[in-house]
Amino acid sequence: MPVRSVHGIDIAYDVFGKAGDPTVLVHGSLVDRHSWDAVAPLLAHSLEVVTYDRRGHGESAPVPRPHPVRDDANDLAGLLESLDLYPAHVVAHSYASAVALRLAHDRPEMVRSLAIHEPPYIGLLRRDPATATEGEAMVAGAERIRQLIGRGEKLAAAREVVGIFSTEPGAWERLPPAAQATFVRSVDRWAEEFGDPEAVTPDFDSLPELLLPVLLTVGELSPRFLHRIVRDLAPHLKNGKVVQIPDAGHAPHVTRPHQYAGLLGTFLLERNVPVT
Repeated sequence: MPVRSVHGIDIAYDVFGKAGDPTVLVHGSLVDRHSWDAVAPLLAHSLEVVTYDRRGHGESAPVPRPHPVRDDANDLAGLLESLDLYPAHVVAHSYASAVALRLAHDRPEMVRSLAIHEPPYIGLLRRDPATATEGEAMVAGAERIRQLIGRGEKLAAAREVVGIFSTEPGAWERLPPAAQATFVRSVDRWAEEFGDPEAVTPDFDSLPELLLPVLLTVGELSPRFLHRIVRDLAPHLKNGKVVQIPDAGHAPHVTRPHQYAGLLGTFLLERNVPVT
């Protein structure tokens, strides 16, 4: 496992493949870089793929983030610079979508394209009168989970988070014990991330400035609130394309890796932004 020091912080990463455009896969909350293990080798046939543990996750240093979205974006920029792998296609899952959008705004020279899956911008729901009540309830629910974590009730908090992003009862019970343990261990980081306003509501001032290609995906089987978030976010992305993934939910890279990798491969190879 290679490690790079980024702004004095040790970041663990892996590289798959040696040919093709640089592509970095950014994991969501509660997990680490190994959540991409089924997809990275598939993309590596035609791309140079990087996976890494965001600060405080997996084998990277457990250094607090005063401003999680911006700190994670800054860490990612530093990692890509240290590896000399940029501009890169950035593929991001869930919370990491906010990180990817922030990176593309702050460091546009680092990014060729974005592929983001189901950003949990629950604050968007509050802007639409038709979903305002639901949005307020979800924001309050996220705060209740953060309070559980603050009281040390990490197992209960992790179960609630998993339940929010699943449409089927018993989602927690179906997880392998190792996954459950990882989620409980990482739930403090979830509280840190979802305490950042930019993780739940996009920066509307920066979105109109993004001109690069953006693939915005949502799983057919995902909770309806995620579909509504994608619907509301899409008009703010000038060069965005929305795709619904059949028979998939919140984690297509885990449950439908070949299908998801095929979709990503088509987007990344056919909608490449030339380096100027």
